[in-house]
Amino acid sequence: MDHREQRSRTILIVDDEEHILQMLLMNMRTQGYRGLTAMTGAEALTLAERELPDLILLDVMLPDLDGVEICRRLKANARTGRIPVLMVSAKSESRDKINGFQGGADDYITKPFSLEELFLRIAAALRQVDLLTASPAEYRQGNLTLNTEKYQVLTEGHKIDLTLTEFRILHLLLKNQGRLVTRELLAEEIFEMDPAESSRSLDVHLRNIRRKLEGNRVMGCDIETIRGQGYQIG
Repeated sequence: MDHREQRSRTILIVDDEEHILQMLLMNMRTQGYRGLTAMTGAEALTLAERELPDLILLDVMLPDLDGVEICRRLKANARTGRIPVLMVSAKSESRDKINGFQGGADDYITKPFSLEELFLRIAAALRQVDLLTASPAEYRQGNLTLNTEKYQVLTEGHKIDLTLTEFRILHLLLKNQGRLVTRELLAEEIFEMDPAESSRSLDVHLRNIRRKLEGNRVMGCDIETIRGQGYQIG
């Protein structure tokens, strides 16, 4: 992504520590992004709905609302549900990451992190949005329809709410209907990182997708695990 693309992108930074906010804001500007800041969950929700940023960098520990709850509210709101959320936490335990992903986070980064890693994650998340809008397409499997132009997953006319990452994973599987999609390909295409680094995240996202499909009574669209290799949809 070149600087011309980045300059049109707005990042909402949510953290209750002023020095962290200012440090990140300064570096966002250096990278060519427009930065917005919020120190509370309530302020973040208001800003997100009003400004519709391209990505939200969301700290888990805030004084009023838990970051996971904020993420749930963002994803449940039709205006903000498509915005990628990169969750930031000092907690690195698997359970904390799972809670973040179940709350709707698209990615999760643990403090302390390098600025290089942060901006790689941000760029990867923004590229996922670009990939979906670059070539509009519609896919059908069983009673499920996925439309990339409208960013919709429907079953019998009923909308299924997926995070950006969940949507991209399902999209990649549907693009390869009847064919094996390896874990390595998913890691490279969705997370843009080594498969070993993204393995746990991928498992959680796939579990969430399956839960949502089953909960919405999707028929004829099963994600089959090919042990030791990857996944196939059919």
